[in-house]
Amino acid sequence: MLKVLEKDVVVVGSGGAGMTAALVAAISGLDVLLIEKTDFFGGTTAWSGGGIWVPCSTQAMEAGVDDSTEQARDYIHNVVGSSVRADLVDAFLENAPAMVDFLSQHSQVQFTLQQGFPDWHPDSQGYKDNGRLLSPVEFDGKELGDWFATLRAPLSEFNAPGGFMIGLDDVEHIANAKKSLASFLYLGKLLIRFGVDKIRRGRSTRLTMGNALAARLLLSCVQQGVELWNRSHMTDLITDTCTSADAAAQERVTGIVIKNQEREIQVNVRRGVISACGGFSANVEMRERYIPFPEHHVSLVPEGNTGDGIQAGLQLGATFDGENISNAGWVVVSLHVALDGSVIKFPHLFLDRGKPGCIAVNQRAERFGNESATNLVEPMHRTGSVPAYLLCDHRFIKKYGLGLVRPGGIGLNKMLREGYLTSGETLAELAKKLELPEAQLQTTVGRFNEFAKVGRDEDFNRGQGPGDTALGDKNHSPNPCLGRIEVGPFYAVKVYPGDTTTTVGLRVNEQAQVLDEQGNPIAGLQAIGLDMNSLWRGKAPGNGGNNTLGMTFGYVAANALINRNAAPD
Repeated sequence: MLKVLEKDVVVVGSGGAGMTAALVAAISGLDVLLIEKTDFFGGTTAWSGGGIWVPCSTQAMEAGVDDSTEQARDYIHNVVGSSVRADLVDAFLENAPAMVDFLSQHSQVQFTLQQGFPDWHPDSQGYKDNGRLLSPVEFDGKELGDWFATLRAPLSEFNAPGGFMIGLDDVEHIANAKKSLASFLYLGKLLIRFGVDKIRRGRSTRLTMGNALAARLLLSCVQQGVELWNRSHMTDLITDTCTSADAAAQERVTGIVIKNQEREIQVNVRRGVISACGGFSANVEMRERYIPFPEHHVSLVPEGNTGDGIQAGLQLGATFDGENISNAGWVVVSLHVALDGSVIKFPHLFLDRGKPGCIAVNQRAERFGNESATNLVEPMHRTGSVPAYLLCDHRFIKKYGLGLVRPGGIGLNKMLREGYLTSGETLAELAKKLELPEAQLQTTVGRFNEFAKVGRDEDFNRGQGPGDTALGDKNHSPNPCLGRIEVGPFYAVKVYPGDTTTTVGLRVNEQAQVLDEQGNPIAGLQAIGLDMNSLWRGKAPGNGGNNTLGMTFGYVAANALINRNAAPD
């Protein structure tokens, strides 16, 4: 017999969006159940950089940042263009700083202003070169107690090599460890703590970036009494016909059927169901429908993001929100097949390709875009440069690393033996091994070296904007993103287009209520995070653009349910 429970709210999905919604609702006194399909809480947020893009935050205002809602509104409209939803822009700008303040006052979730990160589109009116990125405060995982084992671990390939977590503030210390005693001692202290944690708990308890944010949200949910179920997924939404004096009869979501491990449970809801399932990056069929070059595409998102929430909404008459600029948040990814057959994915974000002395070439041995730009995948798609190669020399790889090879050349020999990297004593030898045209590769590298000497990239303007230079080496001149490639051996890693998020989702209103084809709300159902169509429509304004939407509209959705009367009997 089907077990039946009652809750005020059920949230489906435990990323930043879902946990924010559950937390806000619980703080306000609602009885909340949050379910997670996989073994671990945290979703894509736990693997992310953890930043959130918030114009006019209290942290920025206290630091004296010159910003305004009007400037931020202009910037968003200019970046996204005519397809942007003005109603959702206004809801975001009003609620994003309010969400940060609410969580700071009522939970363990704390942010700090991250200096030195500009918006991504300097040519757009309303652009700011600093002050809109907030980062989660570092967190001690031991505070989670037994719940620590249920927190999704960080990506070891990205910011936790071997489980040793790296934060943005650590990168400079790592680079200077051999030159600065202070940096050497700083890094040594972290390594000692990591060694103790590794012995006692199997992973580091010093959490940074997205893992710190997910941990803070998880602990806050526990403390506020949110009921948390992992290994539990939605199998159906329960609806009933409701009528009102001024509206025709319509379907209302009144509950949800959940498969909790081996049990099937019906949960009736007094307020509503919030869908925060994380989009569809792990759904092969939907990727083939919406993602270019699907046969080469590599997704970094967790295995549970299979589009369950989007498909459930569509079955109830929901609709998509029109064409997006792009259907995912793109990222360049390399793959390494380990000796045990497991596949390791490495996202090339800020550790290598933006630094001076690394270029990307296609199968024609030609550069195809600005390697320091946030979005290198768009020109990969546009020029058919799939797959491509990141290429550097020995001097570069020793200083900055390349993919799974860490700064200092740590892991270089291992990655060469296992076929992750290809090397050649000369460019001609490297080209031969990669089956690239030798003469063209030498021409491409020679042309780039001339650009590096004078500090100006005449082909793609690399290093000319603040977004580029933020990913470069500020100590390198004349251009922090341009360096000569001339000291053999030379190295290359094959890269593919990938994603950290999908952007295609359900059409919602300014309260995150899912809308049907006529534009009417489907009562009792809201969509947030990657289940809601991205406000940015695939062209994010800056670092943290996806996390901020999930958390802000999680806050919006929860407040809409708090202010809504319970469903009629």
